[in-house]
Amino acid sequence: EKPVKGQVTGKGKQEVTPKPAEEKERPKFDSLTLEVFNSQGIKIRTLKEKLGDDNGFGRMYWTLNEKAPRYPSRNKPMAGAPEPGGNQVLPGTYKLRLSAGGYKDSVQLVVKPDPRFNVPVGVYQSRYELLKELDGLTSISSRAADRIRESLDLVGDFEKKMETSKREDLKEALAKTKAMKDSLNVLMDFLLGKEDKRQGFAPPIAPTPVSYIGVAQMYVATSKDPVGATDERVMQHARVQIRQAIDRINAFYRKEWTPY
Repeated sequence: EKPVKGQVTGKGKQEVTPKPAEEKERPKFDSLTLEVFNSQGIKIRTLKEKLGDDNGFGRMYWTLNEKAPRYPSRNKPMAGAPEPGGNQVLPGTYKLRLSAGGYKDSVQLVVKPDPRFNVPVGVYQSRYELLKELDGLTSISSRAADRIRESLDLVGDFEKKMETSKREDLKEALAKTKAMKDSLNVLMDFLLGKEDKRQGFAPPIAPTPVSYIGVAQMYVATSKDPVGATDERVMQHARVQIRQAIDRINAFYRKEWTPY
């Protein structure tokens, strides 16, 4: 005869069926977020990474850089696109905060100069300031490209509706709209360059105002020497080109877009 729960057997022992242990629900870590703060407490970088279905060991990498401004483009920014990486940070102390599944933890990280090069801190600082100025020119260019793209979308919508209506009284308006669309495309080509659909090796396309920013960034970011005449020259080229481009774009919107 089998004993029941709590019944004393002939051997004087009580058979007790243990209750199954309640399994705790494991937290769901579907993504990781790493935030980087400088010594002033300003957030300079945010990295996000999706995780797999299984909990386990994961890695994230910060390559000692800051967030970069969005580069000017003909295309609308993609929703949820990763944050672009930019300039290398200066030597100093940074706070890294990792968040996952409602949990947060942080650590202090000391970034030291590259020991392979005997570069004074002042050289790093002066070059960093030039790179931040170029970031500002990039942001201005990006806003200008956004404005042109939004105008193209609006004009394209007008054009489509007028063509669909087939109204005779809108022929003149349709012609003006097509002309405005062409003018906006010329303006975008001036700022960013014409779309290059060539394949394989081809001669380089003509420089554009935005391309001068890239040239200046290359010179300023790669040298370990004190800021010199070449750095100042490429910086001035970028400043002048972007200023002239913005003046031309603003003049277009005053003189042509407003009457349209």
